Amino acid sequence: MKKTNSIIAALGIVVASFQALGQDPNYRQNQFNALMLNPAQAGANSYSDISTLANSQWGGFKGAPKTMTVSGNFNILKNFGLGVTLLQDELGPVSNTQFAINGAYHLKLNDKWRLSVGIRGIAGNLNVNLTELQTTVPMDPDMANNLTTGLTFNAGWGALLSHKNFYLGVAQPRVGKMDFLGRNMSLYVDNRGGYLGYAGGSFTISPTLLLRPNVVARYMEGLPWTVDINTIFTHKIGLDFGVSYQVKSAIGAIVGYDINNKFYLGYSYTFPTSRMNQVTVQSHEIALRYRFNNNTSRCQGPRFFN
Repeated sequence: MKKTNSIIAALGIVVASFQALGQDPNYRQNQFNALMLNPAQAGANSYSDISTLANSQWGGFKGAPKTMTVSGNFNILKNFGLGVTLLQDELGPVSNTQFAINGAYHLKLNDKWRLSVGIRGIAGNLNVNLTELQTTVPMDPDMANNLTTGLTFNAGWGALLSHKNFYLGVAQPRVGKMDFLGRNMSLYVDNRGGYLGYAGGSFTISPTLLLRPNVVARYMEGLPWTVDINTIFTHKIGLDFGVSYQVKSAIGAIVGYDINNKFYLGYSYTFPTSRMNQVTVQSHEIALRYRFNNNTSRCQGPRFFN
């Protein structure tokens, strides 16, 4: 019985950790991840865009995380925005597919500040392929069947306070608990999506160069805090370059280029600073974006929303 509980507890922690990242993927190029972080980001820009992010962590390590996100963020009315996201996540035996619709209302507080609130509706499915795992116990009955949530529905919320040169956001990506068919993981771990907050800004260094720092912090009960810090410089020709740092975990470099203020290509390389660097030193991420209905110049902030 102890062995069975240990297996279930371990799987619960892995799944909950994975699901927390699945709800707000842990990307390095967070400027492309704003809609996944917070539904209040829907329509928060002065343009509409279609973006995709692909992340492959810990190259060469079997079962390493792989994440793909496709999103569309649209201005549909003066004070309303609509966003859609499609997520595919894999981590070892765990796979997650999720589709979400985000809606937000943007209230102009004064000439400088704006408050946005948003909600998210989620449909998804999560599977744990236990039968693909090798165990020390032949024909282990606890590993004979895969786990699945089936088609599930959930919701999330968020708020965003923004200024031309500063922003602050908070969100709960998922408010409902996750249960597998026939097995309740809440006995072992709090499996809600946790909470996250982020902040940053856009500061003019020279007539041709912007500094765009940002920080994203994630909290989930029973798991360590995750804190990502990015510092990006943007040149008026459309070139982005900078560094990323995940506290006690990884450090990396970011580079990107904006073509004609419409097409953007970004790349990030990350090196683990934890003990993971004993088995792998490669994590790669590629970002693509098409921007349209753009009413601003390249160097108008805040560019975190990209």
